[in-house]
Order: sequence, then C-alpha cells, then structure tokens
Amino acid sequence: MATCLTSDFSALHIRIEALPENHPLTHVPLFDLAPHGQQLLAWNGTGHQLLGWGNALSITVDGPHAIRDAARIWDEVRSVAHVDSPTQAPRAPFAFGSFGFASTTPGILRVPEVTIIDHDYQRFIATAALSAPAPDPLASAEAAAQEKEKNPIHIPSGLRTQPGRMTQNAWAESVRRVIERLRLGSASKVVMARDMRVTSPLPVDERFLLQRLSKLYPTTWVYAVDKLIGATPELLASTRDGTVHSRVLAGSARTHADRLMTDMKERTEHLLAVESVVRALSPLVDSLDVPSEPFLLELPNVTHLATDIHGHLRDSNVLDVVSAVHPTAAVCGSPTPLAFDLLSTYETTERGRYCGPIGWIDAQGEGEFGIALRCAQLSKDGTNLRLFAGAGIMPDSVPEAELAETRAKMSPLLEALGI
Repeated sequence: MATCLTSDFSALHIRIEALPENHPLTHVPLFDLAPHGQQLLAWNGTGHQLLGWGNALSITVDGPHAIRDAARIWDEVRSVAHVDSPTQAPRAPFAFGSFGFASTTPGILRVPEVTIIDHDYQRFIATAALSAPAPDPLASAEAAAQEKEKNPIHIPSGLRTQPGRMTQNAWAESVRRVIERLRLGSASKVVMARDMRVTSPLPVDERFLLQRLSKLYPTTWVYAVDKLIGATPELLASTRDGTVHSRVLAGSARTHADRLMTDMKERTEHLLAVESVVRALSPLVDSLDVPSEPFLLELPNVTHLATDIHGHLRDSNVLDVVSAVHPTAAVCGSPTPLAFDLLSTYETTERGRYCGPIGWIDAQGEGEFGIALRCAQLSKDGTNLRLFAGAGIMPDSVPEAELAETRAKMSPLLEALGI
C-alpha cells in the first residue's frame, strides 16, 4: 500500500545548477551548509554526498512489499518529472528513502525542496516544487547559508540516559533463552537488538550530530532521514553504471581483533551473512565477485569481519535490489523465517527503521542504500532519542560478551553526543 501528497507526478518540477568554482559556498564542507530549523536529509557516501531539506514530494509505503512498491512509484515519478538540468549534472530528481526493519513499519521516499549534491569533485544545487516552477537553486543555497549564520549550531548539554524497552539484564536473559533454542536447532543465528534512551532539556540539533558523526567516523556512511541519524559501516546495495556493490559485516571484536580471522564462531556468523546476500543477489546479476576470505574493517569503537561483493546487474532499480537483499542474516539471522519467529518471541525492542534500508535514489534508478545501524531516532521535538545496537547470537555465544558488543556499538552516538 502506498500514499503520497499527489498522484500527478508530472507536476514535479526540478532545477539543478552547478556552483561555480569561485562561488563562496563551493568549498564549504557539505554538512556545514545545513540550515537551522529544517528537518534534514543527508547521505555522505562514496560516489555522491547529498544534503537536503524541505519537502517537495513525500511517498509513504507499507506492507510486505513496501520497498518494491516504492520502486514502482519512483519509476513513474522519474519518467514524468520536468527537469531543467545542464548536461553534466547529476541525474535529478533525487529522493531519500528509509524503510522499516519489518513490514509493520512504514517506509518513505522524500524529494527535498533543496538538495546540495557533491559529485565527481563538483558541487550542484537542485530545487524541486510541485505545480509551480522550482526556485532558483543558487538563491536557495545562499538563503540557507545566511539563515545558518544567524543560528549557530547548538551543542547539547544536560543529557541523561535511561534504559530502553529491555533493560540490559532483561536483554541478556533473553539472549540466554535464544541460545538454548539455537542449541536445539531452532535456527542457525539470531540477531538480537536492544535500545536505550537519551533525554535532553532542549531539542538536539541535527546539524551537530551530522557534523560530529562525519568527523568521528569518516570511513562510514553518515545519514539522516526523518530524524533517524547515524553512521553505518554496512552498505546494503550501491548501484551505478550497471554494477552493484554490497559490503557485508558480521563478526565483531572490541579487543584482540586479530583473532577474528581464526575465531570459528565469528567466521561462521560472517559466512551466514555473506551467503544470505549472495543468495538474494544471484537472480538479479549476470555475475558476482565474492572474495573467499573476509577482511578486517577497523572502526574507532569495534572491528568487524567484512566482505565486499560486486556484481554485474541486469536491468534493476536500486530499490529492487534492496528489496531482494533485505533483511540480511547480518541484521536478522539465518534462516530468515526461523530467526524472525525467535525475534518475535524473545526481542521486545521496537526497532522501527533501525536495521532497515536507508539511502537515496536518482532519476536513473541508481543510488546507495546502507543498513540503518549506529543510529539514533529523534522524537518530533528532538528532546528524546532512542539509540540502538544489536549482536549476532550463535549457539556458542556468551550473553555477557554479546551485551558488551552492543555497548561498543552504541558508543558512536554516545560519543557524538558527548556522553
């Protein structure tokens, strides 16, 4: 099922212009251009970096086929939208997307009123509007910069942490019970998630979080969509020029990371995640390149086993790829239906869009979607945040070690907030 603000997508007008090399906004760090008082949309990726605000078009999808429904709607949007664009500009319109871990959480696609795009060492500004000419891109960017100067970024203070829906002890006890079920053969692996709350006397400034996460975790994909803000190290699917790339993470260590390569539990957990992605991608590609060995991805707070998978796509919208791959064993478990059953029994955390696909798509149906990890969901007024983390539970897991892993995975947001 899908709903949107309009059914006449041909009323969507886009203008995109390149910023001149000597323009004062050309060399300002992208996230420094985020205006005050706007709900931000952001993606700091490999080929494109995007920052958007405002709402020109919003599409909501739900149900078991939400991502595929979004793909079909976007095919219609991009085929009829009016675009005024120079030849070498990125392929507008751009939409930011975020979907639930489970089908019970609605997903969204949103075209911002203003989008700043860094692409191939050049900066572009795109504006979008419904049923009216899109505003002048350069004027819109300059207005945002002036507004930002009037409202400097607020650094949060007085933050307090509280338990989430599952206390740490309750979560560890659930993990023990899941381990018992795994030893009986109920599944091979289950990924258990938990949350914690952070309260603030004043709304947390989204600009602050984006800048801090980009500075602290430069090797991750930093994102923001509808107040879900984070820095994920895991790329679900990136498509460009007929190729697809996916980075699979599973198996983690806070210390003695060199032992990950020889740890049977961690290697098995990683293999299950890789196999789930390969299985999902195989019908969509002509060929796949899957390394025989993972590599160590070192982040400031934790080290992961990682595998980069590459393939040559048949004709597929990036959302079709995302729909096929999500959820991977890295965020759900294996086999998926059995893992879901165990989660419904033993995990009371309301994940929402945590562990769901998050990213962007362009007018060619290409884009990048990561898995929404290392994130916080801000309340509408910005004074409450829910932080999430998960751990892959195997038959030989130790609950206390898995709990410690979730603490390590929450540290990026806690550090960014200064807690």
